[in-house]
Amino acid sequence: MSRIHRKGRLSAGISAVTLATSLVLATPAFAQSEVSNIQGHVEGARVGATVVATDTNTGQRSTGTIDASGNYSIFGLRPSTYSVAVEGQPAQQTTLLVGQTATLDFVPATSTAAIPGQGGSIVVRGRRIAQPVQAQTVATNVTSAQIENLPQNQRNFLSFAALAPGVNVPPGGTAQIQAGATSASNVNVLLDGLSFKNPINHGGVFGQNFGLGNPFPQLAVQEYQVQTQNFGAETGQAGSAVVTAITKTGGNKFHGSAFIDWQPKSFIGQPYFDKKAGVKKPNYDRKQFGGELGGPIIPGKLTFYVAGEGTIEKLPATFGTLPVNNNLPTSITSQILTSRNFDFKQGLYFGKLTFFATDADTINLSAFVRRENNLSDIDANASASHGRTILTHQNRYQLQWRHTAGNFTNLLNASYDKGTQQTPSVGTGPEYVVSNAFANAATCNGLFTGANLTSCQTTAGGAPFDALAQLGAHFFTQGDSEKIWTVRDDATWRHGAHTIRAGAQLALLDLSRSVSDHFNGSYYFYNPGPNGTLDQSSPYGARINIAPTPDVSAKDTQIGVYLQDEWKPDQHWTVNAGLRWDFESNANNNKYVTPAAIAAALRAYPGWAARGINPEDYISTGDNRKPQYNEFQPRLGVSYDVKGDRDLVLFGGAGRYYDRSLFIEGVIETLTNSNNVVTYNFNGACAGAAKPAYCTDPNALRTFLQGQGTGGSVFVLNNKTKMPYSDQFDVGLRKRFGEITTSLTFSHIRSHNIFQYVRSNFYSNGWYTRNLIRDANGNVTGCTDGGDTWIIDLTPGTNYAACPATNGQLTGYSGKLDRGSNRGKASYNALYLTAEKPFTDRSTWGFTTALTIQRARTNVAQELNSDEFYNGPAVDVYGTDYVNGVEKWRLVTAGNYRAPWGIVLSGQLTLSSGPSFGNIIFGNAPDGACCYANMGGVFFPHKTFGYKRLDLRVGKVFKLPWGHELEANFQAFNVFNWLNRTYSSWGAGSGANPPLVENGQVGNDARSFQAGLRYRF
Repeated sequence: MSRIHRKGRLSAGISAVTLATSLVLATPAFAQSEVSNIQGHVEGARVGATVVATDTNTGQRSTGTIDASGNYSIFGLRPSTYSVAVEGQPAQQTTLLVGQTATLDFVPATSTAAIPGQGGSIVVRGRRIAQPVQAQTVATNVTSAQIENLPQNQRNFLSFAALAPGVNVPPGGTAQIQAGATSASNVNVLLDGLSFKNPINHGGVFGQNFGLGNPFPQLAVQEYQVQTQNFGAETGQAGSAVVTAITKTGGNKFHGSAFIDWQPKSFIGQPYFDKKAGVKKPNYDRKQFGGELGGPIIPGKLTFYVAGEGTIEKLPATFGTLPVNNNLPTSITSQILTSRNFDFKQGLYFGKLTFFATDADTINLSAFVRRENNLSDIDANASASHGRTILTHQNRYQLQWRHTAGNFTNLLNASYDKGTQQTPSVGTGPEYVVSNAFANAATCNGLFTGANLTSCQTTAGGAPFDALAQLGAHFFTQGDSEKIWTVRDDATWRHGAHTIRAGAQLALLDLSRSVSDHFNGSYYFYNPGPNGTLDQSSPYGARINIAPTPDVSAKDTQIGVYLQDEWKPDQHWTVNAGLRWDFESNANNNKYVTPAAIAAALRAYPGWAARGINPEDYISTGDNRKPQYNEFQPRLGVSYDVKGDRDLVLFGGAGRYYDRSLFIEGVIETLTNSNNVVTYNFNGACAGAAKPAYCTDPNALRTFLQGQGTGGSVFVLNNKTKMPYSDQFDVGLRKRFGEITTSLTFSHIRSHNIFQYVRSNFYSNGWYTRNLIRDANGNVTGCTDGGDTWIIDLTPGTNYAACPATNGQLTGYSGKLDRGSNRGKASYNALYLTAEKPFTDRSTWGFTTALTIQRARTNVAQELNSDEFYNGPAVDVYGTDYVNGVEKWRLVTAGNYRAPWGIVLSGQLTLSSGPSFGNIIFGNAPDGACCYANMGGVFFPHKTFGYKRLDLRVGKVFKLPWGHELEANFQAFNVFNWLNRTYSSWGAGSGANPPLVENGQVGNDARSFQAGLRYRF
């Protein structure tokens, strides 16, 4: 423990007031935890004396014992405000933030001049939030006052993670947290000690891969901490940032609140390019509302807390669009050329019982329910029935028991989590697709003239299987389901200068995923012309899955074990050394067996043989995919307090951090290989009066096509797919200036085993693409290697005698061939500059600012969160470039000020270079290829500020009788209506000399306002 030798320092003339300010300081614990600690030194105290910390909210007492050196520690405290007392000394008060350790010393008057009126002791009064000065971690705390008062358009508590250096919450729709050079899937979010990580799909948190909802009621979140780097051995399954949040609890007094935030159509600015194009402003309305209530059931023994939030929203949507000269009848265009509002509804509910069995034992029982319905995903050329609804349901039940005994604390957590996310189609039945083609030459008359008429008459009756307009139900739906039992135990012992932490976690997962790809079929129709009528009984062709596959399910066991020692040899040095080991039994659906037909085709495939790819590496027998046992993760952190006064601290750390593979990676293989989508041309069979049943009945069509089509696409996973991990290093310094803490940190991260499926169709000579050489008559006279940097979805199956590149298709399969690859790597170097003064319930003002200057590089030339590297046969064929979507620099500043008359002013400013984007070049493509496509971070916006936004909030509190309060608040988002453009590879990065700009605006970014009321008692 810290031993502060005060007499020598005080003789140098440090004033008692300065000492009083420095007595209460907090440092984030090296081990990531939802609990906090108090430690300190009591001069002149007897050995064995008791130090008592009392939670001013709940009244719970926790104790520590003074050792022979005069030091004490109280572990496992719930973040709150505490009154700390020791015999013979006046009590002191301190506020603990989540994951922090406060240093609170008691110094007798003999050590310095006593402060008048303090009775011979130096006492720190008031609610001080101690600063994270001594820690080895890169951590940012978000207080309850910040959550409540900072401007926020959507009530997702994770959006405030943007206040942390190195962390990005992309603007727009779904709030995902991205950090370093890897995707949001590498982030872990812990709530009350247990993970909310999505084990199936992308996004980091369950339900955040494409849903618009919030993962938890913000009203029930007390506070949280974001650790960007160098977190302790007790945290697993995180390759980048970690968020640790705690929920509120009931107290000894009844308290509660209710709120409503309203955003009508008039409060929403129209997107810049919609307004410029004269598009009518769509209807919009949103109401966010909720309430909370907490208090005693049995005073001093049993408390309760309940909270609920709801959102009802009509999201603004773009107007349906079709080509100007679409020649479609009004019966079709009237279904598409309308304004479609994407309705969204969500309900979030949380409840907790807290039982103080003894001073040493606290038991929490909590429940969380999420219900979400989001009408979404209506294509611009589709009817409303073609949309899909995102349904997200989640239930979590958790039991937590904290036990303390002197210098020992144990925290036991057990939980059951059940979650589903599905995307059912709005409409039912088949999809009806109208193509650009016309049924016959006669239809072209009156629509075209000259060369266009000749072209139309020449191509009439063709079957292009394109989509001019989409009606009926959507052809593709999906669903994820999880059932997880988790037991976790964390123990802490203090022995002299050492604090030992050890723990283990066991999680039993039952995971499943379903994909419906053309199960109900898609029927294709000729364009009937502006005066025609669509006859749904007369399609010219269809697509249907003739081998639909049910859900793919698997059971998985995850184990994590860690041991960590925090050693404080003196008042200067703190050393943390830890080791973690993780194990997962079935990360990639290991019992999957490759179908015999696919295995035989791969073994006989000449393209792989020529390329040097061993098919046995990708053929699963159901027994040759073994779990990975070597996930050992050493972690080290060191800090040096230069003067031992927690004013200037040097720190550094290094460690290895394993994440986990997503269940979807293995499921893609299983579902793709078992499904068989066939495209079939009816050749006029449905045009006559007597129509076969399959012209309108998907089941009859499926029966008819059984055995007629070849297999579709094939995806195979490497039998030795490895877990992703990162090696991290940081070094920096922290300095206090009064109540303001500053830090400068250099961060270095190397990420390994980044996974994606890559294109794997090769010709017999090993080429990925071929350039055909033709004579004047169009005959193929030879060919050359087209190279590996191309998008090619379907490798041409035609062989030419003059070209050695033959047999590119896998025998018996007409689709694409992909193989799993985890050769992806990334490197990240960054400078973090931060300054903050925490804003709390009784602060007059506070602020936080974080400047991140970063260089994120990778050999994966593809967008983050992509499952498929569709632009080449290996992730590194484009070399190393910047990471797509990651900025060069970002500045986030937030501030709060309590003005007179009960007014609170708050604001947040975000400036950045804007995201990087790739390069697409059309033209001169090899046979069957689309285009050159480097989807890495090739370019950045040419502006100084690629993104800029200022949000403001003003709240006025009106005092009511009996201590109640009513607050009226008003918020403005993107106050100056700055145009923040989108930057994509297909737009700003398109062409040999790309424009580096595109006419698209970041979603939900036009200037808007929100009004709200909040009642508290």
